[in-house]
Amino acid sequence: MTHTGDPSNNPPPPAPGAPEGHQLPGRGAPLPGSAAPRPAGGAPLPGQGTPAPAPLPQQPQQPQGFQQGAQPGGFGPEGTIAFTLQGSVLTSNMLTPKVLIDGYPVPASYGLNRLPVPAGRHIVSAEATWIVKYGQASYEVDVPPGQTVPVFYVAPMVQFMKGRMGPTKQKRPGVWFFVVLLVVIIAVAVIAVVAGS
Repeated sequence: MTHTGDPSNNPPPPAPGAPEGHQLPGRGAPLPGSAAPRPAGGAPLPGQGTPAPAPLPQQPQQPQGFQQGAQPGGFGPEGTIAFTLQGSVLTSNMLTPKVLIDGYPVPASYGLNRLPVPAGRHIVSAEATWIVKYGQASYEVDVPPGQTVPVFYVAPMVQFMKGRMGPTKQKRPGVWFFVVLLVVIIAVAVIAVVAGS
């Protein structure tokens, strides 16, 4: 049972300054800053103006490093790094050193490795591992389009030294230290045997 004099049954008065027709039936005036309701079909109400146009879709951007005359894969013209990992499993390390180009690991084995790269400047780095990482070396190289650039790396004889890398065959670091250490060990063993007899 409803009473017409009951204020809870009467719709609230329109907000001050709100034009007629901008309030929802049974809900009162729209909140400040909210859009006025639109009739079906999306046409604006009188005095509202035209709606803003929809934003245009963005054009896809070209990947960085893309150049005219790009090879398949979108990297642009390519060159090759002829990377030679000096030594072997018997003369250097049982674990193949880790090789990186611009910080990304690349597959490599002892001997010559032909590594295709986008033309331009690159940083080649390598490190050996035997319990700990050692023999770190890096070399910055410019690779012209369609050209091959040689890079050589050799790990040191001992773990606490750095490796060597460059455009020509490298001398192995730590050879003299290893020879001296070997002579000392043999001398100590000979002295121990002589002293014990």
